[in-house]
Amino acid sequence: MDVPTTLEDWTEQIKKDISENRVFIYAKGEKNAAMCGFSHRVMQIFNTIGVDFSVRNIFSDPNIRPAICAFTNWPTTPQVFIDGQFVGGCDIVTEMYQSGELQKLFEESASSS
Repeated sequence: MDVPTTLEDWTEQIKKDISENRVFIYAKGEKNAAMCGFSHRVMQIFNTIGVDFSVRNIFSDPNIRPAICAFTNWPTTPQVFIDGQFVGGCDIVTEMYQSGELQKLFEESASSS
């Protein structure tokens, strides 16, 4: 597919993004240049635990945010997907990190591979 232009195209791109990347984040900004504190926090957490991730900047196209919000039925960003599943936003990822649940998720998958 070329560059998505419609909400339908973006929905297909979202499916592709999350299926081709272990951790995928829809955020305000780029991987090394978050444009909001919540996006920065989520990226910082994955950097801290040493887990690689990919990011799509929701500001790069006006259709991304409506498409991702409709796809997940979640109104805010960042939106984090792990293994193709929507996990949540900054609050949920932060809680998972603070409880050790996030680290355990990646430790278990590393030991089983």
